[in-house]
Amino acid sequence: MKEVYEEQCLAQCTIFRWCQGYEAGRVNIKDLPRPEQKHVMTNSATISAVDELIRLNRRITTREIAVELSIRKGTVHHIIRKKLGYDNVCAQWMPKHLSENQKTARMDVCLTQEFLH
Repeated sequence: MKEVYEEQCLAQCTIFRWCQGYEAGRVNIKDLPRPEQKHVMTNSATISAVDELIRLNRRITTREIAVELSIRKGTVHHIIRKKLGYDNVCAQWMPKHLSENQKTARMDVCLTQEFLH
């Protein structure tokens, strides 16, 4: 199989594990839920604290926030991306979607003569 499929070929141990599962009666090919994957639980106080830290220092890292608030780095990342809707632009946390006022202010800055020179 490796001659035909080269690097795209599955490992032999993976094939053996699949065969054992199907011999044991498994009929579904979808992944089973894994117990080590926990749902990220966040409360409004934690979300507010993360937002406040970002507003104070837009260059703060997820690791620094996690240490400051004593929470996991993955939880911080989830709050920043999913709950607050921030994206990392030029090493600064920025809202993904700008409001109309923010768009207008950016256009005004770009159209000034100082910026064009």
